[in-house]
Amino acid sequence: MKEISNLTSDSTIEVNIRTLQKEEIEVFKKMNLQFYKEIDFDYNVDEYDEIVSDFLTKGEIIVAVVSNKIIGFVTYVVTNAIYAKGNFGVVNELYIVPDFRSKKLGQKLIDYVLTIAKKEGWKRIELDTPRPDVAEKALNFYLNEGFVTSGFRMKKVINK
Repeated sequence: MKEISNLTSDSTIEVNIRTLQKEEIEVFKKMNLQFYKEIDFDYNVDEYDEIVSDFLTKGEIIVAVVSNKIIGFVTYVVTNAIYAKGNFGVVNELYIVPDFRSKKLGQKLIDYVLTIAKKEGWKRIELDTPRPDVAEKALNFYLNEGFVTSGFRMKKVINK
């Protein structure tokens, strides 16, 4: 899907929103690890390739591309629950490189996932945000996009 985005009041840029291609995984890896660094998430790089390969069989990685360069991504999986009344999407990560932030590209990625959600008949989209102390802007972005808080998510690590 190609779109023209208003990046500033006096310029526009063509943005291509699409699925990550296998030959782009190394570029994606660098961007993804930068994202984890920004949100202070400790990640074992040695396991990365295997985990991404596995993820691509179960979920989707959607990228925003400008001038043949990936400048952002969103990852999601489809799951289901009785409380959700059926299938729904879970957005796992959304990232835009710093030079392209606050230019409506995150909104375009979320809109792309919403288009998929409507087409596939999902009942809702859920997501987690990083801790507010490291990502207050991200939290405000999701609130502005119509997401509402719904308790909090807990985890228990089984295997490291």
